[in-house]
Amino acid sequence: MLVGPDTFRHLLARARTFCFERDIEPLKAMGLIRGGSLENAIVLTDDGVMNGPLRFPDEFGRHKALDLIGDLALAGLPLLARVEAYKAGHALHTQLVSRLLADPSLWTITTGEAARQEADAYLTALAPVPATD
Repeated sequence: MLVGPDTFRHLLARARTFCFERDIEPLKAMGLIRGGSLENAIVLTDDGVMNGPLRFPDEFGRHKALDLIGDLALAGLPLLARVEAYKAGHALHTQLVSRLLADPSLWTITTGEAARQEADAYLTALAPVPATD
């Protein structure tokens, strides 16, 4: 998925976080999930989703993408990057950001027209190629 302001707003922003019902009390005891509610989180029971329906058939995956984007924002600047994550979570995401920030040879800051040209070239390279007969 290519993520920009429109795709973020329409495809990701409404995806809720999720937890298991059995984890709610232990999380509260640790001082976590203080703002959690049945309106902003999906609660899973042994029998399925307690507070469905899901907003999207793949809401869990969309929320994982939202988590990744939020964690990458810790870099402090918008990213022009391709990111693939497998079985990732907040700990792995923040390790990636720490690694990037620790090694300036891994990134370049671009501004203005140069950034726009790089973004256009990147998006062109990712565009599907029409089939030819």
